[in-house]
Amino acid sequence: MIKNVFFAIGLVMVFLLACSRTTDNRPDIQHIVIIGVDGMSPNGIQRAHTPMMDSMIQNGAATMHARSVLPSSSSPNWASMIMGADTEQHGITSNGWEKFDHQLPPVVATKNGTFPTIFTLFHDQQPEAHVGAIYDWDGFGRLFEKEDVDFDIDGDHEDNTTQQAVKYIKEHTPKFTFVHLDHVDHAGHALGHGSPEYYRSVEKADSLIAEIVNATKQAGIFEKTLFIVSADHGGIGFGHGGESLAEMEIPFILFGAGIKKGYEIEETVYQFDNAPTVAYAMGLQTPQSWIGRPVKGAFIGNEKPNLIYKRKELIAQPKILPDAGHFEPAGGVFKADSVAVVMQNPNNLGEIRYTMGNAVPTLESSKTYQDTFYLKQTEIVKAGIFQEGQLVSTIAEANFRLVPETKEDPVAYTMYYGERMDKLPDFSTLKPVKEGFVTEFSPKAILTEDVQQEQVALVLESYLDIPEEGKYGFFTNSDDGSKLYVDGKLVVDNDGDHGVMERGEGVELTKGKHLIRIEYFNGGGGYHLDVKYQGATIPKQIIPANHLYREK
Repeated sequence: MIKNVFFAIGLVMVFLLACSRTTDNRPDIQHIVIIGVDGMSPNGIQRAHTPMMDSMIQNGAATMHARSVLPSSSSPNWASMIMGADTEQHGITSNGWEKFDHQLPPVVATKNGTFPTIFTLFHDQQPEAHVGAIYDWDGFGRLFEKEDVDFDIDGDHEDNTTQQAVKYIKEHTPKFTFVHLDHVDHAGHALGHGSPEYYRSVEKADSLIAEIVNATKQAGIFEKTLFIVSADHGGIGFGHGGESLAEMEIPFILFGAGIKKGYEIEETVYQFDNAPTVAYAMGLQTPQSWIGRPVKGAFIGNEKPNLIYKRKELIAQPKILPDAGHFEPAGGVFKADSVAVVMQNPNNLGEIRYTMGNAVPTLESSKTYQDTFYLKQTEIVKAGIFQEGQLVSTIAEANFRLVPETKEDPVAYTMYYGERMDKLPDFSTLKPVKEGFVTEFSPKAILTEDVQQEQVALVLESYLDIPEEGKYGFFTNSDDGSKLYVDGKLVVDNDGDHGVMERGEGVELTKGKHLIRIEYFNGGGGYHLDVKYQGATIPKQIIPANHLYREK
């Protein structure tokens, strides 16, 4: 009998030991503060004076290569940050999303009809926990259910938002606090990402983060608080919404209770890993519908993951001149018989190799760039950096469009002013304020300094000469919305209030001239529009002006 008792005890001990070995060692974390800075890129932290965030990185865990979800605009990414899922799960695909006005429903929903957020998990699993959301952008407040938080306030300005967060932490010592700061994104839109003013806005964000950290010290909870600092997206030029690394890469910093010091996060981190990391630290069970994973390797007591496949280090791509802008391929439209092509290697290694047309440069298909050369016709140029026979950069692309000097501008435009536009207006209700002709389907020559650049809409029309019968793809890449019609038929619907985003569709066309109509609007902030096409023998490119005509 005694032997049986000892045997049973032994089995229990073995079982408990086995369980302890398979259970993650979560340290004692009693509070979590997330500080999300809208539009703050890794470049902003690296080039601005940010002593608070620098200290967090040095004494915590961080990566400057976390990624946003597509599109790289605010609503989809703030939603993914708090929902542990991507746009195809939660359905928040643009800034135009509203709870009862959207196209894609969430794959699962709470009793209130929304996808479960990290706030929902606290509300359902730890109802005694005090949870607060303080945000600078009122749009953030529509992404979660108000009943899931105990404190909900729209700070309406970065300073007031910070002071409200400081006050909240001191008064309530909450279990979970989410703080959203919006001023860095404003600087990017108004003055340009990478501008001195942009870096100063990041420096201000750093000082505000320091105030929030100090509030936890004054409240006596600093030693048991985990801080997460991240962003919704980066930016390029005066906007974001596209697929470039400058727009897609974001910082992800873990600091404080339970976090390793000086840990470089090498594992991949996505926007939707933020909420699962909070859930992991707080012992919350995540829903099956979440696809995010906690960044466990950053926590004390967990081993660094063994990565079979690692992030590829890419050097800077070659620069093709002239530069046409941040969202448009290099090159441009030229009323000339020829145009010079200049390439620069921003690296101290490798060589530039390039191709003409649609082919991606390979060692066999490309030429080595030696010096300036000249084009005498419309052409696509693609180039990359090669080292030891291998492509080691992303591909740079340029679209050069040559137009005879005597050719009249073929694109007719009409400009309208509107109010509170978040989608294309009914043009029949608006009065034209300006009309004329331009060289291409682009607003750059129209939205000059002497006209209104926000709350403005354009209609552009021209006849495109199709060389042979077949299927052709058309694309608009725009910030904000746009639509493309061919012979009166809607082909591309890229409408809505969103960052730079491309959409395209194909259509069968006969040989000859076809009327192309572009409708476009810019509600606010930076603006962009380019229009591309492709065919069986035509590489995807900006529709060249030498194939456009005023009349059929």
